[in-house]
This record gives sequence, C-alpha cells and structure tokens, in this order.
Amino acid sequence: MLIYGYYNQETDLHMLKLDPYMNILDLIRYNLKIIFGGKFILFVFAALVFFLIFGTLSALNDQSVEIGDIYGLLVLPAVLLVFYPSVFGVQKDADFHTLEIIFGIPDYRFKIWFLRLVLVFLISFLLLFPFAILAHVLLISIPVFSMVLQLMVLVVFIGSLSFCLSTIIKNGNGTAVTVIITGLIFMILDESVKNSMWNVFLNPFANPSDINELVWVETLFKNRVFLLSSSVVCLLLGLLNLQQREKFIR
Repeated sequence: MLIYGYYNQETDLHMLKLDPYMNILDLIRYNLKIIFGGKFILFVFAALVFFLIFGTLSALNDQSVEIGDIYGLLVLPAVLLVFYPSVFGVQKDADFHTLEIIFGIPDYRFKIWFLRLVLVFLISFLLLFPFAILAHVLLISIPVFSMVLQLMVLVVFIGSLSFCLSTIIKNGNGTAVTVIITGLIFMILDESVKNSMWNVFLNPFANPSDINELVWVETLFKNRVFLLSSSVVCLLLGLLNLQQREKFIR
C-alpha cells in the first residue's frame, strides 16, 4: 500500500533527475510517498485523539456549545495535521541523503518542496472534513464547508511559516521547538490583540457583542488578508532559501 509499502526514495529521485519532464502523476506519487513515509499518520492519530478528548469534555460540559467553540476545538487538530510535514520535510531529505540528487533536478524547488506543500495543504483540507462533520453530528450544527475553509487559512499560515523556518534553521527538531515557542508567543499575545486583525488565532465564528457587526466583518477580512499574505511571503522566502543549496549539504 502507498502508506505502508516499501519504496526506494533515491531511485525515484534518480528517475526525476533523468526525466525532467516526468509525468505530474509520478511527481505526485513520489511526494505522497514522502509525506506518508514518516510520522504523518501518528500526527493524524494524535489530532483525532485530541479532538475526541476535548469534544467529549465539551459535550459533557453543562454550558451550551456554540459555533465559535467548535472552531477553537478544531484549531489544534488542524495545526497537528500540517505540523510534521512542513517542519520536518527538508530534514527528512537530509536524513535520507537525497538532497544532492534533489538539487540536480530541474526546478527542484517547485517539483519537490512546493508540490509537497500543496499536497500537504490539500490532504489537511480533506482530513478536516471528517473532524468538522463529527462536530456537526455530535455537538452542534455548524456550516461544515465554511468552518473548514476558515481553518485552512490558519493551516496555510502555520505550514508556510514552519516551512520557511525549516529552510533557515535546517534542522527538524530545532524548527519544531522554534515553531512551538512562536505558537506560545502568539497565544500569549492573544489577549492583547484579541479582536484585532493581528490576532493569528482570531476566531471568525466568535462575533464579540461589544463590536459593531460591520466593524467585525472588516476586521475579519483584514485578518484573513494578513494571514494569507504572510503565508505567501513565508512560502516565497522559504523557496528562495532553497537556492542556497551549498548551505544544506554538509
């Protein structure tokens, strides 16, 4: 099977290098093997466990559950889905000693790492639907598609930021620690920037009662533009860092 089956990463990379016009399906197949070849499944399982635990606690809580609570409940699983492949992607290639081969592939930054990130975002998007549907069925009626789209804004931001940091730090464990510390800083600042456009964890389904609805809609729009534009900057910076190939090969 694709997830558990044996594959030779170096052979696949040699094929990519020898055939620069390799079929896009083969490129996708190769990158899917890399994504599923590590601990990604463990992070998916951890996301499910966290969701079930906190979902059960919310269901047992005497207070009624609101849509905003569901978004907060799904944030951690959403971040876990994108955390491992974006943080350890470059490090895994270094561990497999395939960076030299990757750097020999024409347009390697886009054929390997950019495509891999796109696939990670797509997989995260698809996996968030079961979580949202479970919340819809077991907890409270929610707009499932809208909920997933809003979560994906955060997923793309966290994934792009993690990828960018991984190309700067060049070490998976170091990047993981940095991302966690950065996330803690964002959480600490959450209260001071709670309802502003600069809040990374702004809950789009928790409309404050003390803020005019039009002001809230404008704030939410600016927040989404801020996160998505920051994601593009981080992604481009990460791809630019990959040009410095000599710094990745030691």
